[in-house]
Amino acid sequence: MIIGPCTVVTGGSDPRVIEDAAVRVVGAHIAQVGPAGEVAATHREDTLWPARGRVLMPGFVNTHAHLARHLARGLSLRGPEAWRRYDRALSAEDVRWAATAALVEGVRYGVTTVCDFHRSESCFDLSLFEVLGAARQVGVRVATCYGASEHDPPAERRAAFEESVSVASESGRGHEGRLRGMLGVQAATLPGLNALFDRALEHSAGRLAIHVDLGLDLTPGERWQKGDHWGGSGPPALWAHAEAAPRDLLGAAQERGDVLSAVGWGASAALIRDAEVAWGSDAFVNAPPLAETAGGWSSGARADLHYRRLFVNGPRWAARFFGEGLGTIASGAPADLVLVDYRAATEFSSRTLIEHLWSGLLRAPISGVMVAGEPVVDNGVLVTADEREVARRARECAARVWARIAA
Repeated sequence: MIIGPCTVVTGGSDPRVIEDAAVRVVGAHIAQVGPAGEVAATHREDTLWPARGRVLMPGFVNTHAHLARHLARGLSLRGPEAWRRYDRALSAEDVRWAATAALVEGVRYGVTTVCDFHRSESCFDLSLFEVLGAARQVGVRVATCYGASEHDPPAERRAAFEESVSVASESGRGHEGRLRGMLGVQAATLPGLNALFDRALEHSAGRLAIHVDLGLDLTPGERWQKGDHWGGSGPPALWAHAEAAPRDLLGAAQERGDVLSAVGWGASAALIRDAEVAWGSDAFVNAPPLAETAGGWSSGARADLHYRRLFVNGPRWAARFFGEGLGTIASGAPADLVLVDYRAATEFSSRTLIEHLWSGLLRAPISGVMVAGEPVVDNGVLVTADEREVARRARECAARVWARIAA
């Protein structure tokens, strides 16, 4: 398939803007990027996906989401205990339709890869397979885990790890490598974090990445001591809500080669100046955040850091699961692409790219989405699922969940 003619934003550490270009996709990967006329003339037999001069970008990576919490919108939940009540109110059907609706929303904003952190205590067994079923239906990439919390009894923590290991073994089969499993850790105190992280490292057997959901209420200057198994060449970890962690913990995580993830903008503004941070949505809107315009965030070095947050750090983490080159448009990279209906009124080039991102490109309408070489959105229409049916089923599930919480 050939996508073009279009303006290509290559993504990656050194982004370029290529005008009047085309991208040739073979199977699940990009085979060629070049001038539109040349690519079309060389491969006349290929199917054309008309881009009509739109902007083609790499798909976004959401490094920390709670897909099953999508049905909580309107409940105004506050605090850990309120969220635990919500998680306990979920049935397997609720998990399936919450995750499906959340992934559909993400696709509409160009999100093609999601790292999900899941808990649903009343439907523990096989609940992760509901999340993976939603991912298959929508057609996106998902890495998921069942989080073991320090609030759980030891037997439940062990069962959470075993469930995640089981899903990881099954998820790697088929579906063009779009599904993966991780281990999950949810901690609210530093001693609890160390104990759970050590147990997760033991269960990973050096193979599975660890997704850490930090619920810490600390200042950056809090002291932290490494756990028993911290050293060595263990699997990489993803530290969500890194803005709430002590700085020495974050420094040690970066030394390990881990990735830090932060939600929104206000909470991560200070952190992002000092560390390489990726973006995660948590339980909020599944869309890449815009930079704050106050204080010059929309220009200069800080804007470059935010570009790296969206286009470099998240994809670099996800590439460990889904293939080198994720987050770039280049030969050999995974064909996870977003076609944006953006018509620039001023110079749109490598020099002005970041300014265009903040002033409109990130919120321009999405007309096409491709994941692993397969169209998910075509000409503005989701082709993998019936959006009305998804919304109807999600609303029905939400009504039942809200009633259980109120009971």
